[in-house]
Amino acid sequence: MTKTRELSTNEKQWIVNLHQEGLSTRNIAGKTGILPSTIGYAIRRWKSRGTVVNQPRNGRPKVTNPRIDRKIIKKVLNNRRISAPKIVAEIAEECGVTISSKTVQRKIHEHGFQSRIARKKPFISKTNKMKRVSWAQIHATWPIDQWKKVLWSDESKFNLFGTDGVVKVWRKTNEEYNSKCMRATVKHGGGNVIVWGCMSWNGVGLLAIVDCKMTKEVYIRLLEENLQKSVKKLKLGRNFIFQHDNDPKHTAKIVTEYIKTKKVHVLPWPAQSPDMNPIEHLWSELERRLTYRKPSSKSDLVKMLLDEWDKITPEVTKNLVESMGRRTSALLASKGYPTKY
Repeated sequence: MTKTRELSTNEKQWIVNLHQEGLSTRNIAGKTGILPSTIGYAIRRWKSRGTVVNQPRNGRPKVTNPRIDRKIIKKVLNNRRISAPKIVAEIAEECGVTISSKTVQRKIHEHGFQSRIARKKPFISKTNKMKRVSWAQIHATWPIDQWKKVLWSDESKFNLFGTDGVVKVWRKTNEEYNSKCMRATVKHGGGNVIVWGCMSWNGVGLLAIVDCKMTKEVYIRLLEENLQKSVKKLKLGRNFIFQHDNDPKHTAKIVTEYIKTKKVHVLPWPAQSPDMNPIEHLWSELERRLTYRKPSSKSDLVKMLLDEWDKITPEVTKNLVESMGRRTSALLASKGYPTKY
């Protein structure tokens, strides 16, 4: 056993008991496996104190006090991006006390805060926050049967060589150029596929491939070819509610007029609200399903997208639509700011 390890209370009591039985230091060492010098020290401490329990240790006095601790946490609550050195400087100026960045970090950690990468969410203007709250107030009381009538729609892009985001791999030192640990890229991105899709409580509708630049005229043609077919496939009936966001192509005058002529009821939609559209999570689901498939061309990617889309079961879309009550509640709780969705 090493000299640096402190004996436990039970070990020290064992040594004292053996000493009281008349055993020598050498015999106690042979019986316990503890160094004779450590045994001698433990016995002397016991004789001088009358106990084997450690007494409270003084240690270094605290630099901060409860008032300064509260100031540190208040600064964090007021500015979640403030750095420890910045807090050190402000405490020195306001309280005349010099503390270290480590002390500040320790106090912050003691109150349950950890340094993490900030989640990216779109900026929402003050006006749009108010509109989002108003929308949530109206729709928070919608029963699930009302949400079942909604046909959710959206466009999305899928890259031939995977996501635009960060890709993480497990690797060892010097394996950064191992073919299994690299992410393949090609000049100009290797191409991508734009799709339009829709879903409801009953499942997924049609998935349309957009093989040209999306314009308001192209969007009308897309709706003409896919909207009613999707409604029929999902058995929504004539009283369905159509949802699309406020993309300029969707709100163009000719698109609005086209939808009116088809007598389609459109769900009013607040600006900057992708977190309220459950189909956004369906795109993530489709992306995950493509993770282990490796298309070699855009035509391969199209086939795989259509194949995986058709495999999405109604259970998936039901769970997404059922989340609308939680989404509207979260939007009200956040007062119009982005939610976790």
